[in-house]
Amino acid sequence: MERITRMDKGIFRTNLLQALEEIRTRDQLQYEDIQLLIEPVPEPDKSLNGADEMMRLVVLAPENVAHRHFTVEEAVELLCWHVPLVPLWIDVSLEGVEQDRKRAVFKLRCSPRLRKPTQLLHAETGHAPFRVT
Repeated sequence: MERITRMDKGIFRTNLLQALEEIRTRDQLQYEDIQLLIEPVPEPDKSLNGADEMMRLVVLAPENVAHRHFTVEEAVELLCWHVPLVPLWIDVSLEGVEQDRKRAVFKLRCSPRLRKPTQLLHAETGHAPFRVT
């Protein structure tokens, strides 16, 4: 299993784009534009530290993310607010293709828990913390 030792906005963006490309290839999609939905996934059985609470209560608050379409850059800025700490895991899935197949909408279901690069899940994918579902 690969071990992630560094994380910054550039690495996070590259890993996100690799996960999106994996879906594009798998589903043989053609599109020109990417939009992202961000859905925080509550983890009630996990304890949260101060940064996790900020992530849950402010960054991923419903008024900031619910029903909002993000560009890749906006999503990177939002989810990397406390870099090198980023969400422990993020599941990426295709939500749909819109406007005559010109725009793909993907859903990012993410943990509210921020962790350092060596603790991120899905390192085996080559694009931690992202997992294609």
